[in-house]
Amino acid sequence: MHISQFFEPGTPAAILSWGQLGTSLAKTTYGLLRHSRVLKPVCVIAEQEGKQISDFVSPVRFNVPIVNDVDKAVRLGARVLVIGISNVGGYLPDELVRHILKAIEYGLDVVSGLHLRLSEIEPFLSASKLTKSRIIDVRHYDGKLRIFNGQILKSKILRVCVLGTDCATGKRTTAIQLWEAALKRNLPAAFLATGQTGIMIGADEGVAIDALAADFVPGVVEGLILKLEQKGNRIVFIEGQGALRHLAYGQVTLGLIYGCMPQYVVMVHEPRRKKFEFFEDFPLVPDPVKEIQLIQQLVGSEVLGVSCLDRDYKLDGYFVFDPFDEKQLSKIISKLEVAL
Repeated sequence: MHISQFFEPGTPAAILSWGQLGTSLAKTTYGLLRHSRVLKPVCVIAEQEGKQISDFVSPVRFNVPIVNDVDKAVRLGARVLVIGISNVGGYLPDELVRHILKAIEYGLDVVSGLHLRLSEIEPFLSASKLTKSRIIDVRHYDGKLRIFNGQILKSKILRVCVLGTDCATGKRTTAIQLWEAALKRNLPAAFLATGQTGIMIGADEGVAIDALAADFVPGVVEGLILKLEQKGNRIVFIEGQGALRHLAYGQVTLGLIYGCMPQYVVMVHEPRRKKFEFFEDFPLVPDPVKEIQLIQQLVGSEVLGVSCLDRDYKLDGYFVFDPFDEKQLSKIISKLEVAL
């Protein structure tokens, strides 16, 4: 899916982050404010009216104001409402319903990354028919399903999969930062989104793999990478999902790894986490070394580095880098450039 199928570049959008701004569950909000290439954020709708978004997250490309209702967002020019939260399980919190209905009353289009299809359920279905608003459910795949057949093993495109030790650690952010750094070098690079936020941002190709039947995850990923190669791309940065050692989501990660068979991996780690976030009862803990060992046993990928926002974090034997440090990103891109 391409968000550019639905919107012109620069279309003004409000991001609904009610109840979750300042938490990791607002990662869709943060992703759009940092990297959106099609929709142009004009405000965030949350309880903290009067503050700027930079009071909660940095760095951002769109340091927009926070307002507390849709009326004010419309006055700021919003023509689209993006649901900017990502709950465990992808459900819709009750307190967001009134904001979404108000947006539809104004005739705004709604972009959702939830598991349920807002376009098919009430009261949103009837309301959107009255105002002709479009409800775009990006976490759903209506394209051709395919079984993995191994064509990726003959592919010449360099595949860099950005994996992590837990959810919401910065995998998408790191992948996009690397992609943008490669584009600045005029390298034929692409970004493959595997979650809803990356699709909303404007990835070259995208599918929310946690919405696919498990049998088809590797095949759909393989097919999208081959499609990117056919378009002339020679490097693809692939957004990771979950973690192999995550007992709830590891099956998604495994399907992704088999689908892209990456020659290179970047690991993303949040060292302050002593448990898997929102799954504190799990007997395992996030561990970059054990995660890397599993990946290398599966596909033998070369590890380019470990992405981490904690500048004091070190990991023996690995290049630890800040995904917002251009000089450190350049070291990774230079290595890939030599491999082309």
